[in-house]
Formats: sequence, C-alpha cells, structure tokens
Amino acid sequence: MNVYLIVGLRHDIDNVYGLRKGLPKVISIEEEYGVRSTFFVRVDIIRSFKDRTLLKEIKKRGWEIGLHLINTDGSLKKYLPKDELNYLKKLLDIEVHGVTPCGKTIGFKGEVTWKIMDSLNLKYMEGYGKPDFEVRTFVMPTHLSFDIYYVRKFGEKEGYKKFKKDLWLKLEKDGFATVLVHPEWFVRSVGGSGLKKLALTLLKKQMMNKVYNQFLNEFKMKITFMRYIDLYHHLNCVAI
Repeated sequence: MNVYLIVGLRHDIDNVYGLRKGLPKVISIEEEYGVRSTFFVRVDIIRSFKDRTLLKEIKKRGWEIGLHLINTDGSLKKYLPKDELNYLKKLLDIEVHGVTPCGKTIGFKGEVTWKIMDSLNLKYMEGYGKPDFEVRTFVMPTHLSFDIYYVRKFGEKEGYKKFKKDLWLKLEKDGFATVLVHPEWFVRSVGGSGLKKLALTLLKKQMMNKVYNQFLNEFKMKITFMRYIDLYHHLNCVAI
C-alpha cells in the first residue's frame, strides 16, 4: 500500500433514509476492505434511540462522525450553528473534529458559511474551494462528488472512468484527495427522477453499491484510504 497516495473518504447523511437504510450498506462494503471513513451527519435526522445506537456503534468500530451543518448562514430561525454542534456531541456522547456544510435547506453561502464553520473552533472544515481570508481552522481540499456528479451525470461505467481519471490527476498533483459519496444512493438510484428513478432503482442501475465496491477493490493496493481526522493529522504532520 502506497502511504504517499491518500484518499480521505467522506459520506454526507442528509436524510433518515440514508441513515437507516444506506449507512449499513456503506459500512458493510468498507468493512470488507478494512476501510474506515467519516460520516457527516445532520442533527435533525437522528430521531430515535435506534438511530443514536447505530451511530455510536460505528464510532466505536472506528468510523468518524462529523457535523453536517444545516444552518449555514447563521439564521435565527434555526438552531444556531454552535447549538447544532453541541447537540450532536451531547446526543452521541462523542468528540467532533470536523464540519461540512449541507447543500440542502440553506446551502453553502461562501464567505458567510466559511466564517460560521471557522467560529466552531474545530480541527478541520471542508466547503468548496478555499476561503479568500485568513481562518484558524484547517481547510480540507474540495471533494470529488463520486455519486451526484460522476455516476449521476455519466452513468456507472463512464462515470467511474471519468472519476478515476480526475482522481489520479489530483493524486499525481498533490498526493492526496477527498471523495464524497452519500449513503442514500446505496439504496436508491442516483440517476433520473420520479418514475425513472424508481425504475432505475428497481433495476439496480446507477446505484453506488457495485461501483463503490469496485473503487475500493481496485485502489486498495495503490492508495491509503483515511478518515478525515486521520488525513488532517497526516497533512499537518507533513506540513510541519
């Protein structure tokens, strides 16, 4: 395994379906390859004792839990960002090291969102690009959206080819990259909409199970897969 080529694995859990149905499928695939990743979770989708137990269990087994921030513009009509963080920590009785903005509800608001995430005083944050002002929090490189860009736009076969090409370009340039996949697309098709999405799901087309498994299997001896917190420590040690 080449320790100089590293991919940070990120999963955003945006809905209850993704948490309860999709997450176990992701865990099953990663377990097969001895891989651990980071799940960024919206606090409003943790609705039951069973939900809390599931997240606590994967944390104990080595996966990382981060905050998927809903209130990305500091709106007073929602939980304040600091309250979201504290609620997640208290609910799961865990330490949280990183934050990413949720693209739904409010969405990423550039400088405003960067400043809000920076104010949480966590170890790292990831958005889109880099802030054009000084921040205290370490900024992760922008992710490759394996599912909602490559597979959704180009299909499984062609999407995987394009994804691999772009991934290698990033790895050859920087030695590391980050990859995003949403758990909900392990139980639903990422392609189409309405009846077409339903048909694709029933036919198991443009779903992430097969292609994600292919990715981990093909790259397992070429790169090192990491949780974001481990990538953070690695990059900061290299920088030092």
